[in-house]
Amino acid sequence: MKDALKQRLVGAVVLAAIGVIFLPGFFKEQQGHQVDTRSHIPAEPSSPQVTFEAPQQPTDISPAPEPETMFLPPEPEPAPKPEPEVLADADAPVPVEDKPAATTEQVPQLPLGPDGIPDAWVVQVASLSNKEAAAKLRDELQAEGHKAYVRTVTTANGSVTRVFIGPKLDKAEALKVKTEVDKRLKVNAMVLRFQP
Repeated sequence: MKDALKQRLVGAVVLAAIGVIFLPGFFKEQQGHQVDTRSHIPAEPSSPQVTFEAPQQPTDISPAPEPETMFLPPEPEPAPKPEPEVLADADAPVPVEDKPAATTEQVPQLPLGPDGIPDAWVVQVASLSNKEAAAKLRDELQAEGHKAYVRTVTTANGSVTRVFIGPKLDKAEALKVKTEVDKRLKVNAMVLRFQP
């Protein structure tokens, strides 16, 4: 008897809970949805009316030159003509400065090789397998004021590009350049006889 009463009470509580949960939603769905038909767009702001006047051409501006003459450089001014010297006496002889005649003793004698070409010396700075690296080194040396050039030769190990400075007619000068290059580039350059 008590168990039956308990079961009835539990069933009643469950039905009441279901009614509390679902009945409000059921009645709410039965009511019609109201739509707010009022506009939420703000009113158009007031803006001042602007009047644009027609453009006026200024009168104090000179017209542009013709396109053919617009980008021409200015013409150089003519050099002034030298004024003729006025001689005190037209019949007087003009003095001529005494200049020593050129002699072969003033030209230094250069040692000639067996082929008749003066002996000259070059500084071989580097021998590189990469032509671009050799050209870059040559450009750096030329930027420093050296007369640098490259030559590509074929050896037993393949093609290499050599970077030279010179030629120098004085071997002592070539040795001086070698010392400077060795110190700056950390290399061991060679002084060789120039081969044209």
